[in-house]
Amino acid sequence: MKGAKSAYHQIPIPNDEKLYTAFEADGSLYQFTRIPFGVTNDVACFQRVINSFIKKEKLKGVVAYLDDVTVCGMSQDDHDKNLEQFLSAAKRWNFTFNTDKCSFSTSKLRILGHKIENGNIRPDPQRLQPLRDLPLPSDAKALRRVLGLFAYYSQWIFNYSHKIRPLIDTKTFPVSSEAKAAFEQIKTDIENSAVRAVDENLPFELETDASDVAIAAVLNQLGRPVAFFSRTLQGPEKRYAAIEKEAQAIIEAIRHWKHYLTRRHFTIKTDQKSVSFMFSKRNVSKIKNDKIMRWKIELSCYDFDIIHRPGKDNVTPDALSRTFCSMASHDHCRHLQQLHDKLCHPGITRLYHFVRSKNLPYSIQEVRQVVTDCRTCAKMKPRFYQPETANLIKAAQPFERLNIDFKGPILGHQNQRYMFVVVDEYSRFPFAFPCADVSAASAKKCLVELFSLFGVPSYVHSDRGSAFASDEFRRFLLSKGIACSRTTPYNPQGNAQAERYTGIVWKTILLALKSQGLPTEQWPAVLPDALHAVRSLLCTSTNATPHERFLVFSRRSTSGRSIPAWLLDSKSALLKKHVRNSKTDPLVEEVRLLEVNPTYAYVRFPDGRESSVSTRHLAPAGSSGAEEAQQEVTAGDDCSENCEPLLQENEEKTTLRRSQRIRRAPQRLDL
Repeated sequence: MKGAKSAYHQIPIPNDEKLYTAFEADGSLYQFTRIPFGVTNDVACFQRVINSFIKKEKLKGVVAYLDDVTVCGMSQDDHDKNLEQFLSAAKRWNFTFNTDKCSFSTSKLRILGHKIENGNIRPDPQRLQPLRDLPLPSDAKALRRVLGLFAYYSQWIFNYSHKIRPLIDTKTFPVSSEAKAAFEQIKTDIENSAVRAVDENLPFELETDASDVAIAAVLNQLGRPVAFFSRTLQGPEKRYAAIEKEAQAIIEAIRHWKHYLTRRHFTIKTDQKSVSFMFSKRNVSKIKNDKIMRWKIELSCYDFDIIHRPGKDNVTPDALSRTFCSMASHDHCRHLQQLHDKLCHPGITRLYHFVRSKNLPYSIQEVRQVVTDCRTCAKMKPRFYQPETANLIKAAQPFERLNIDFKGPILGHQNQRYMFVVVDEYSRFPFAFPCADVSAASAKKCLVELFSLFGVPSYVHSDRGSAFASDEFRRFLLSKGIACSRTTPYNPQGNAQAERYTGIVWKTILLALKSQGLPTEQWPAVLPDALHAVRSLLCTSTNATPHERFLVFSRRSTSGRSIPAWLLDSKSALLKKHVRNSKTDPLVEEVRLLEVNPTYAYVRFPDGRESSVSTRHLAPAGSSGAEEAQQEVTAGDDCSENCEPLLQENEEKTTLRRSQRIRRAPQRLDL
């Protein structure tokens, strides 16, 4: 087996054809003297020259496919004789070969996707090696990728729905023996369904994909796999941009299967839209990235169409490229483990920072795997299991679920050393009661008082305090038909609402004591004010006050003023007139305010009448009205005398607008 060295460059170009290879560089035109890579018909030209060389020299036992030349013989002597003739002829034709790619006197040969050994020809097992190396899924995400890969080839697997059932039913990891057997069986079925003999009349489809650490591809014919390909990225390749990794996956796959794709039309499918545009034959613009431009020149000698396919449909290459992440070399990770030990077992962040600072070829996934699998770190720095946050059991209406807790001991009188707190889960409406102790009897007494006001709830939730865990308290709740529940041991977060509101109520009590200058022992005196404040203020989690959620109407507050200042500070106002004799009558009349509250006002009219009116019909009287209102008007004053000049003044100021149009008599038709 021989491989020609720079094969195309060994073929000279005739002088009359050199002009077709001209290109511009540094403002000058240059022409190739030998066949370059990237010319459309260079493959056919080179194959024609090799065939002519074998035919004219009448070489025996020599078969050539492009630059891969095979010299064979029926025996060792026959092989040596044919090889000597071939080397002599190649010397006369000035052909050179790469000794690193040559193999001599071998009985095993891999060529054009087949393995030749001991007179037998069979498909090359390396074509499907990435499929055989596919590891068992270790988590739910890997299982979904594997199921997607198997479903892609399900039409070629007999009784697929029955065979895949153990994998679909898998809920825990590692997988069961039954699921493992199903996994291996389906891999074998896909391998057996692969095309053994390629039909040259059927079109090829090349599907590629790239992940952070690997590239992969699959070659299909009418949906059936011909071969699989995948490999890990090395060194600086891992730092390529995503678009470069996707382009490299296409280049590597075409190089790997060039014996299938050369001189044949095929279709490339990629999930990177930018790559499909760059490598499209319709895109003739120059690419500024030199590496990608060289790749595009290399692809110019192939006949292909490239199309974009969404990532969710690019199942097989995606699965191979991602599962390759877990197939990193053991030796590669062993050096990282030794480094982790020498640095005294740092965590993921510090170890990855050290690796990056020294430009070592390790990814964040490899660093995370080494630190996670370290047994010393697991013992000295345990990471306890943190379950996923479960959905809270939410109450659907007020006083359906209650959370209870005790606060104390607190400075105070003998019968007020503790505080029993109850929180309505739906509205966050708090209740608090001073207690002498934390016994079940005290809790029962407070709850009985509460139940007499609002009825019996459906559930009561508490921590594992001795009072709540006692048989006396449990029997009390059961007698009322109330379901009870408690938190798990050493888990106060399970009663978080009661714990939180106990702290809020106590903090509000301390602030009230501070503002009134009272000692802590007198906290029961300010407890009603503290509860009033907490119930009246907004709860951000419900976007409403606890009072509005609990009692379904707004809470009346004595703090603050809900009456406008102009109503409190003024003695007169303007009242809307609902009945007017004409359009020229004023819209309002001035009245004297006798009593005002947020809903209505008691007023005195200019004629001496007194009545209640809605505050919605009052408006500020202004400065002049305020000055006039300062004059006292008594009930015995003659209202007619005071009002008559004002009415006369309004009548004098009022001028009626009349139309200036001249009215003419109508002209009627006399018949």
